[in-house]
Amino acid sequence: MASRRWTVIDFALLGVSGAVAAVIFYAAWYVWDLFSAVGPLARPLSVGLWFTGSIIAATLIKKPGAAFLGELLGAVIEAILPTRGGFTNVIYGVLQGIFAELGYRLLGYKRWDIVAGAIAGALAGVGELLATLVVYREIFQAVSDVGSEVGLASPGAIIVYWLAANAVSGALYGAIAAAAARSARG
Repeated sequence: MASRRWTVIDFALLGVSGAVAAVIFYAAWYVWDLFSAVGPLARPLSVGLWFTGSIIAATLIKKPGAAFLGELLGAVIEAILPTRGGFTNVIYGVLQGIFAELGYRLLGYKRWDIVAGAIAGALAGVGELLATLVVYREIFQAVSDVGSEVGLASPGAIIVYWLAANAVSGALYGAIAAAAARSARG
């Protein structure tokens, strides 16, 4: 079994992962805008891009805590950049990182492959939903108004839809991030 102690190389990889994640997070705002043009119910399908920091870090470092720290560092750097999320990015990073880390924990910290990335990405969607409920409660009213026009009239239905869309988006982008990180690691 590989050592669970962090090395200087692990911290360097964490720094690179956080910087790469911040760039992805910055670009994700433009993807969010594209999905928003389709309609509010399409937005959650793009949020998986914001979960990739945890997957990249965990896949490269392969140690407990890497998913949480990668997501958090990416969110902190994103908060420093001029994005719309500002400081709330850190709140999202904490919650998404905790839930992504849970995915690797459930796998016993023994899998760092594409499937693990998809599981961690899907679980990070739970963190995103919790952060959205806490930070932007009014978004659910707006989405609920639109949702009633397409048959999702209750707030409960909106939350279930949002969670399912987050999980699908997180699993897709999580698998892609894990594949990219594995490829980069060699």
